[in-house]
Amino acid sequence: MKNRKYDKNLTPEQEKELLSRLELPYSRSKEDVWNSLEKTIAENEETALPTVGEATKTISVNWFAWSTAAAIVLLLGVGLFARFYTADVKVAAGEFTSATLPDGSVVHLNAESAISYAPYWWFMQREVTLEGEAYFEVTKGSKFSVLSNLGTTSVLGTSFNIYSRNNDYEVFCTTGKVRVSAAATKPVILEPGDFVVLDEAGRLQPKINKAETPVLSWRLNKFTYNTTPLSKVIEDLQRQYGITIDPQIENINQYHYTGLFQRSVTVEEALEIVCLSFGLTFEKVSDSTYIITDH
Repeated sequence: MKNRKYDKNLTPEQEKELLSRLELPYSRSKEDVWNSLEKTIAENEETALPTVGEATKTISVNWFAWSTAAAIVLLLGVGLFARFYTADVKVAAGEFTSATLPDGSVVHLNAESAISYAPYWWFMQREVTLEGEAYFEVTKGSKFSVLSNLGTTSVLGTSFNIYSRNNDYEVFCTTGKVRVSAAATKPVILEPGDFVVLDEAGRLQPKINKAETPVLSWRLNKFTYNTTPLSKVIEDLQRQYGITIDPQIENINQYHYTGLFQRSVTVEEALEIVCLSFGLTFEKVSDSTYIITDH
């Protein structure tokens, strides 16, 4: 007799109870009952277990879903990195530098100025954030924007100078056309030689055909001023020489300076040139600190 999975050495009472649960007729032999029982169990096991093909299909579908999700997450991560990763260029006091952007555009930065841009997102959006003063030589292409706290300058390909420090915002167009916009005023279109400033009320005030030399004197290694507030002249000297100047002058806002001298002069020579015009005096109090007095 064949070996079986189930023990047939059951008591009559146990057999009767088992047969009653299977709902099998008692007229069948004990051997027939056991054969029927094993057949039923085998059929149930075959129904419950998936075939090899079905298991492979389920595993393949799950793997494809996980692969697709992973690829989407990876692409989102790369996209976010490209969009928000920035490169920064900073210039210390008394220094100048030039930076080449991914499209070949060049930015010349004055002392104590900084720019930032997204190099991996550049060909999707040409955009630079500026603090300070810089001269831009833009390669022709898609829209090129320079963002500052007080305004935005946009071009397609041209050259221009932007001064954005504290509450002062000025733009000078050298070549091509420049569109300047600010929050509280209508945009202004500049052509070569045009100059615009942001007044205290937040309005752009165009100044047509302003002389190029005073605006770009820093690019020519010169100090050039035309009725410029003395406070601004002092700020320039501090940036260009990396020093601190304490003007102990009453009513300093009444002083306006006009003059020109080379940046190659020493800080003492520069201070002497400026102070001589107003009858002021200066004194060196430490290696990098000076005071200016009106007596």
